Amino acid sequence: MNVLLLEDEEAIRGFVRINLKRNDMNVVEAENGEDALALAKTSGPFDIAIIDVMLPTIDGFEVCRRLREAYPRMGIIMLTAKSQEEDKIRGLELGADDYVQKPFSPGELIARMKSLYRRMHPAPEGASGRSEEEARPGADTANVGGGPTGHERKDGLPAVAVFASAAGAGSHGYEAAASAVPMQQPDCGSIIWGPFRLSVQERRLWKNGVEIVLTPTEWALVKLLMERGGESVGRDEILSKVWGRYFVGDLKIVYVNIRRIRQKLEDVPSEPVYIETIWGFGYRFNRSDSS
Repeated sequence: MNVLLLEDEEAIRGFVRINLKRNDMNVVEAENGEDALALAKTSGPFDIAIIDVMLPTIDGFEVCRRLREAYPRMGIIMLTAKSQEEDKIRGLELGADDYVQKPFSPGELIARMKSLYRRMHPAPEGASGRSEEEARPGADTANVGGGPTGHERKDGLPAVAVFASAAGAGSHGYEAAASAVPMQQPDCGSIIWGPFRLSVQERRLWKNGVEIVLTPTEWALVKLLMERGGESVGRDEILSKVWGRYFVGDLKIVYVNIRRIRQKLEDVPSEPVYIETIWGFGYRFNRSDSS
């Protein structure tokens, strides 16, 4: 994993670097936003950028915005010493995939990075996934800056439903199946759902033939909803499936990402047709009446 680490405090940067390298990650460091943006061009490509919010000159939010604009499929994790809700939401709205609040343990950061990396590079169909123990935060629990950390989410959730292939079915049966579940085409690894075609192998999404570029987190969320098309998916399940069952945070991260996705998928984002909110529960991906 190639990592761009942007942190202006040398002690924290060095401590994070040591722990990332212990986990076989290649780390390129920057202490200010200008250097980070330059390194992204000259020393990339990077899988994940870790960005501190509080920086001299260009702040972490602006660096996040520029990196997301230039590298839409890069993973981005924000580091913040602030507890204010608006700082977390602002980073997510600018395109960050996740955030880790200081003080944090290296184990927590590495677990979140690995979870994000798995969203970017999912295991092939049929391959065995990582065990729950492997998904847990690392054994190194020294906190950066001190203070407790928690990993309270331990509830089990059902696996994503597996849809039967329509290959070999007659035309009438095919149409009937399409009205109930998304059509999966094993020959090209695609899911057809209303005006959308999602290529699982290429990790790309098209609407009416026009490609929609998604971030790693947006991709994982859209894929989950399309696989479960027509079925309501709860926020807790989305959080567990997309961010990992040991994610330490709140459900607003789901809402902010849904809002970002609607900006890309919907004709009128304020009046969503395809991603429907199920109040008090979660979301559902619709074909829409016009599909």
